[in-house]
Amino acid sequence: MNNYFITRQPYSVNNRKESKLLVFVNKGLRFLKTGLNIQQQDTSVDMNTVEQRINYYHLLNSVISDNVPGEVVELGCFTGQCAVLFQKVIEQRKSNKQLHLYDSFFATFKHKGSVEDELKKNFERAQLPQPNIHKGGFEETLPAQLPEQIAFVHIDCGFGGDKFQHKAVMLHCFASIYPRMPKGAICVLMDYYDAKENSEGIDINPGVKLAYDEFFADKPEDIVALFGNQYNHAYFRKV
Repeated sequence: MNNYFITRQPYSVNNRKESKLLVFVNKGLRFLKTGLNIQQQDTSVDMNTVEQRINYYHLLNSVISDNVPGEVVELGCFTGQCAVLFQKVIEQRKSNKQLHLYDSFFATFKHKGSVEDELKKNFERAQLPQPNIHKGGFEETLPAQLPEQIAFVHIDCGFGGDKFQHKAVMLHCFASIYPRMPKGAICVLMDYYDAKENSEGIDINPGVKLAYDEFFADKPEDIVALFGNQYNHAYFRKV
């Protein structure tokens, strides 16, 4: 078993060949023993980074290894870059967990064509079974269409709009999933940004932390900020 697939299509959609200049620069950095290596990644194409996919891999793998009951859920899946990785881990571990995806498929982020169709094609390209798709706004699908128990959930519902509107969406997500997460279940939050942990980062969707701070103010869970290179994210484990 390995996780090398996270750098390859369709798990990483950016298929540009590494430039000769970048190869030359990296050789120079190794020669100078700087410990640095420049990666070529187009964040306008890849919706998540290699570092984030590594984190997803190990967090979901740990939930399966710990035999945490429940299914795998993603709130906000877009074209399925994260979702195909989740299904691949489920397949690798020969787990019977089901993958449930929730999205309105309204936001296209400049994607041409049907976002839902592209998601299904990505699963076909990865030779993976199609997920359980719940189409509609979260106010329509949550919590009514959620599995009874959730072992792992990834929330990525940033839309770049008003932070208080985003906060309200996140609070609805938390209220829907939290009661269904058994002890040991993991929730990963895309765009969670903590300036104390990452002073050089950019707070793209501040509604995430605003919602987390409010909802979990009286709860025992602790948030763990994760390094994701260009993007921020974090997770908590249900106590």
